[in-house]
Amino acid sequence: MSTYIYQARHLGEKTLIKGEVEAESVGEAGKKLRTQGLLVLKVSDKSRSISFFSRKKVSLKDRIIFTRQLSVMIRAGLPIIKALEALRKQSENHYFQEIITEMTNAIKGGQTLSKSMLRYPHVFSDIYIAVVRAGEETGQLSNVLLTLAEQQEKEADLIGKIKSAMIYPSVILCTLLGVAFLIIFFVLPSLQQIFADSGQQLPILTRMLLGTSNAFRKFYYIIFPALIGIYFLIKLWFKTPKGQSFYDHLKTTLPIFGPLTKKVYMARFSRTMAMLVQASLPILQSLKIVQKTISNVHYNDAFNRINKAVESGKPLSEAIDKERLFPPMVSQLTNLGEQSGNLESVLLEVANFYDKEVDSTTRNLSALLEPLLMIVMGIGVGFVVAAVLGPIYGMVQNYGG
Repeated sequence: MSTYIYQARHLGEKTLIKGEVEAESVGEAGKKLRTQGLLVLKVSDKSRSISFFSRKKVSLKDRIIFTRQLSVMIRAGLPIIKALEALRKQSENHYFQEIITEMTNAIKGGQTLSKSMLRYPHVFSDIYIAVVRAGEETGQLSNVLLTLAEQQEKEADLIGKIKSAMIYPSVILCTLLGVAFLIIFFVLPSLQQIFADSGQQLPILTRMLLGTSNAFRKFYYIIFPALIGIYFLIKLWFKTPKGQSFYDHLKTTLPIFGPLTKKVYMARFSRTMAMLVQASLPILQSLKIVQKTISNVHYNDAFNRINKAVESGKPLSEAIDKERLFPPMVSQLTNLGEQSGNLESVLLEVANFYDKEVDSTTRNLSALLEPLLMIVMGIGVGFVVAAVLGPIYGMVQNYGG
C-alpha cells in the first residue's frame, strides 16, 4: 500500500480538508474518501509529491532506526513482510519509504531480505547484506540485525566525535583567513599611501606584504579562480594511484591526526570482524568484507597479504603480526581469541579499547592542537607586526628627529 495526499470537501460545505490516506492505488484512495462523504478534489502519491530539490538519500540515522526496529519486530514473531510494511509507515524519509516498498514487493515475489537489498548498494553496504544473509542462513536474523544496529550506532558515535573535535581547529583556521583578508584588502591599502609619502626605504617584509596585497587586489579575478583550480587539480591527483597512495600515507603519518586515524581504523576493523565472526561467516570471506570498510590503499595491500597468508593455512593472528600497520596488541589478542575459541569476544574487547582511545584523543584534541595553532598564529602576527609597525616606528623616529 502507498500513502496518498488528498484535498476534499464535505458535501454542501466550503471548508477545504487536507490529509493522507493509505490505499493500493489512486482509484482506491478516491473510493475510500467518497465512502466518508467527501467530495474529492485532488489525490496524489505522497512519494511523488516530494520537492524536486529533496535529496534522495538514506542517512545513517534512518538505517539505524530501521535495523533496530526490524530486529525487534522479527524477534517478537512478526512476519518479515508485515514488519517492513510497518517500518515503511513509520519512516519519515520518503525515499526510504519507496525503497522499503520495493523490497517488500520483492520478498512477496519470493526473494530473501538480503537479496532484496542488493538493488540498493548506496543504502545497504556489502557488510550489511553479508551479515543479513548469514542471519537468514543460520536462523539468527533478529540477533544479527541487533548486532548491525549496535555496530552502526558505534560508527555514528565515532563520526560524531571526530566532527566535534574538528570544530575548534576549523574555527581558528577560518578566523586566520578572515584576518588575512581584512589585512590584505583593507588595512594595507590605507597604509600604503602613508608609507609612500614618508619617502623612506621600506623593509623587505613590508615590501613583500604590500606586493602580495597589491597582487590580490589587482588580479583577484585571476588569483581566486586559479586557487580554486589548483584545489580541484589536487583533488583529481589524489584520485590517481600515486596521489591516492600519498594521501593515504599522509592520513596515517600526520602528527596528532595520524595516530587518531590508525585508532579509528583498528576500532572499525575489530568491531566489524567480530560482528562477521559472530554471524558465522568464514574468516576469508570476513576479511574480504572488512577490507572494504577501511578506505586506505596501504591497509588494502596489508589485507591482501593477510588474506593470502590465511588462505595458505596460517592463523589470522600470525598473518596480522607481520603487518606493521597493525599494532602488536591486535595480533596478540587475536591469538588469544583463536586459542580460547572465543575470537569474536576478544575482537569486541579490542574494538572497545580503541573506541576509548579515540574518545580520549578527540576530547583532548583541542589541547593537543592548541600549541600548534598558537605557533602558526604567532608567526602570522609576528610577520604582520614586523612588516607594518617597523616602518611606522621608523617614521615616528624621523619625525621626532
